[in-house]
Amino acid sequence: MKRAAFGLFLLIASGTQAADMPYGLLDIALGSSYMQLERALDLRDINAALAAMHGSDKPDLGRRGYGCLLREDEFADIGCVSHDERLGTIATREVRLQFLAGRLQQISLTAEARYFDAVLDYLRRRYGAPQVVTTTGLPRYEWRNAVSNMYAIRGPDLVFVSLELASYQSVVARKREHGSSVPECR
Repeated sequence: MKRAAFGLFLLIASGTQAADMPYGLLDIALGSSYMQLERALDLRDINAALAAMHGSDKPDLGRRGYGCLLREDEFADIGCVSHDERLGTIATREVRLQFLAGRLQQISLTAEARYFDAVLDYLRRRYGAPQVVTTTGLPRYEWRNAVSNMYAIRGPDLVFVSLELASYQSVVARKREHGSSVPECR
């Protein structure tokens, strides 16, 4: 009986802990620092990569093809985009990363509409069943936990997935009020 109770406690505790983890795609987790992901994803400064082309037809954007750029708006200090990233076997149009206050605050993914079921299956396997919300006639698939939010929608041509930290809007508001120190984009 004690073993069963302890097992139930561990199951509940692990479920609670997992529910409070930031969402992510592949090995890219919301809340990661720019420095952590710079190494893991081999992030490259797009301007430096373009300047170093020297006659080649494509800039060197590293192993996973992320080109990054400093931004001067309230939603990101650094924005990165890859047109080479894949979600398992699913080809994506692009994956965008928005860094603000040194942390990955928002991730978005677009893919061809024909991959909608595969993208949704990937998200369901990883995060469980979504809440389905229909307000404009198109269903919106949502996941929420204590630290992050995610939704997926299917348009006529594209699948769009957005993930963001629950605190993202307050960090944006702080930057509007106080400005932000921008980390270097290498």
